[in-house]
Amino acid sequence: MKHLMFSVFVLLMLSACDDKPEPEQTDVQQIPEVTLQQQFGSYKGLAWQVVEALQNQSTAQQLQDLTLKLITSSTGLFLNLKAQLPECEASLQAMADATEFQQQQSDDTEALKNEITISVEPELPEFAAPSCYHAQKLLLNPLAVYKFAQQADLAQSDYQKAKLKMTDNFARIKQLELITAIE
Repeated sequence: MKHLMFSVFVLLMLSACDDKPEPEQTDVQQIPEVTLQQQFGSYKGLAWQVVEALQNQSTAQQLQDLTLKLITSSTGLFLNLKAQLPECEASLQAMADATEFQQQQSDDTEALKNEITISVEPELPEFAAPSCYHAQKLLLNPLAVYKFAQQADLAQSDYQKAKLKMTDNFARIKQLELITAIE
């Protein structure tokens, strides 16, 4: 019995003296969640850059760069809208996939001297609600402007048509902001 008690005591002492490192408390930096309103704000800011470039009649290459930036940066917006507009999930996912594809193509072609090929007619599912139409326009309007910018010589009428597309884009943003604020 004495031997058993001594063994238990030794085990307790060894376990107490075991140099187990205490779990380090790391300062886990949580990435702040970007709200839908912040994403709308970012999207509007990039869209406004395109409008300013159109007003200043920037070169076709500058317009292509700005619209491509707008298109590829909108992935998060489309993914975030899925929670607010579940009836548009298929359409929003298709748009997010299209923008990610454009980003990959853009990244791949950087090595090929910026030869950017972009699909200006992505296949999108039929929308089930008017809100889906507004959301699709957030991709389709910039794609139309990108298509204008692909022309070698932009005429005054091309700038006008592109500005109308971007004006329509701002109207769609406003519609979606109102729809998502109500729900």
